[in-house]
Amino acid sequence: MGARLSPLPHVFEPAYYQRLYEIEEQHWWALGMRGVMRALLRAPLAGRTSLRVLDAGCGTGYMLHYLQQHYSLTGTPVGIDLSPYALKFCQRRRASALAQASVVHLPFQAASFDLVLCLDTLQHLSPAGADCLAVAEFARVLRPGGVLYLRTNSALGHAPLHGTDPHQYRRYHLTTVTGLLTAAGLVVERATYVNMLPGAWAMLREYVRGALPHPTPASGPGLSLCPYPRQWLWLNKVMHGVLQMEAWLVGPLRLNLPFGHASAFVARKQESRASCT
Repeated sequence: MGARLSPLPHVFEPAYYQRLYEIEEQHWWALGMRGVMRALLRAPLAGRTSLRVLDAGCGTGYMLHYLQQHYSLTGTPVGIDLSPYALKFCQRRRASALAQASVVHLPFQAASFDLVLCLDTLQHLSPAGADCLAVAEFARVLRPGGVLYLRTNSALGHAPLHGTDPHQYRRYHLTTVTGLLTAAGLVVERATYVNMLPGAWAMLREYVRGALPHPTPASGPGLSLCPYPRQWLWLNKVMHGVLQMEAWLVGPLRLNLPFGHASAFVARKQESRASCT
């Protein structure tokens, strides 16, 4: 018999959000990925002020706070998430503009936002094909000239996902996501792998252990990152430094990295867009 498929992905479990809440402010990966995002958005948002922003799949809400610190916004950034557990953590962070909703059916009028973020959400959308619908929704709610910043996982170099339901969890190549964005009528300005050196080490360890050490749950892997104990904070700083270097490569140098544990995309809304079929 095949693997029994889980009815819900890990992103609906309370423990997932508790762990995310604990690591989101100071873990090297979270710090580094925010730095990469700022580097990639510096040119597309240069000179832009009074931005109305949506975080589609906002998780525990730290990004909503971060956006207010680093960008010139009109009003409070809006966060949506399908999980009530996620929104409770957002409220702990005093986020106010929140809605429990799916990124596949955004509860907003067309041309409502100047910037849409979707971070580590696309791979979890269910069923298969929901990713295409979500990207079409991002394009719909963006104003002409608006920018989408999308980060998802990477299929490059991974061992196969054993026992994983493709309706609940997927890994992506750059070309696949670029195709989704283009089909929605968005112009892709940047497409790059990120988290390259840490990702290379993780991939090597994965294969040395003989593919995956245990079958991946049907709903996809959970969150493996943990807060660093005090005696290991030096390593957290070193790893953050590695990702700061990546931010410099993809930002000021405008290099697209050839490999990484994640992938990042900057796309812009044009006057006309195609529908997703």
